[in-house]
Amino acid sequence: MKLQVSFDIADLQDALNIAQKIYQQADILEIGTILIYKYGISAIQSFKEKFPESTIFADAKIVDRPEEIVKIFAQAGADYVSVLAGTTNSIIKQAAQAAHDNGIKIVLDLVDAVSPGQSAMDAKTLDIDIIACHKPVALNRLEETLADWQYIRGNTDLPIFIAGNINKSNIAKILKLKSQGIVIGSAIVDAKDPEEEIKYFKSLIK
Repeated sequence: MKLQVSFDIADLQDALNIAQKIYQQADILEIGTILIYKYGISAIQSFKEKFPESTIFADAKIVDRPEEIVKIFAQAGADYVSVLAGTTNSIIKQAAQAAHDNGIKIVLDLVDAVSPGQSAMDAKTLDIDIIACHKPVALNRLEETLADWQYIRGNTDLPIFIAGNINKSNIAKILKLKSQGIVIGSAIVDAKDPEEEIKYFKSLIK
């Protein structure tokens, strides 16, 4: 199981400073949508320059113009980029093709999926590499994510990463699902000692 750390904060320098403390323990560093909106591709470039050996995920949440957007993120240093399940299958397919043409991977984000199970079923034929399973963070609907799991897992053999307010109080439930990855954000990034927090979660995963 891989540990992806999500930097969903608004200050790039703060994100880089925190990442410096934990990047060696993280399998994937996620540049959150907030950082991308505020700093554009410079957020991706800054992370890649500072942590060249790390795997970088750009949470771009693509809904349109995938060929151009994916290429921009790939050239900036992203190894993975996300496309939203709520857009059309044609856009998703184009995003996957663009990602593979540029030597990176595509993540299907189910955050806005009308039918998570159907999206999971379609994902393989759309050439998706990874599925991200979660609900909108603002709604704090982790229980709904867990309820969707059986429909998502049962309809695909692709790797699935679970995200959305994962912390010490619910990590045990998440680990029982045996997903290929988990995404942790504020529980590590906002902690007083991010290094100690990531060591704790890594110890559970191992």
